Amino acid sequence: MSNTIDLNLGGNNSMEPPTFIWIALFKDNSKIEQYENETEHKFKEVQDKINELAYFNLTDKKGHMFTVDLINGRIGYNYLPLPYLEATTEKNNIRLIFFRRHRVEITEKAIEKSHTIEYHLGLQYQDLEKRNHKIILIIDESGSFTIG
Repeated sequence: MSNTIDLNLGGNNSMEPPTFIWIALFKDNSKIEQYENETEHKFKEVQDKINELAYFNLTDKKGHMFTVDLINGRIGYNYLPLPYLEATTEKNNIRLIFFRRHRVEITEKAIEKSHTIEYHLGLQYQDLEKRNHKIILIIDESGSFTIG
């Protein structure tokens, strides 16, 4: 039996894999890949070990790779640190920021007109005075990014 969502999507409610996928690397040299052996790991598995997370990579098939270094508090692109994001201050309590924002444009007849995804990747930390700071990259599906 079809539901309203199936009917509006033409009966095909399957989702394509995202453009960017993540790989989480931990201090004990273990890793969790979002897709491994045709199985999708949930981000909750990373959250369950968040205190042991060392590096978080976001990569696509075009060769773009963004890395959050949670040990040193740096963000990199294709193995190089982004120099204009380097802060001279010491960073404490470094935490990962990662989420996707879907933008769906729908016609007045409830038909999907467009669907884009933005990836938000970065870190939050405290300086020596215990003030919070955030550095977030907003990455589009083509691999272009802005600092948010």
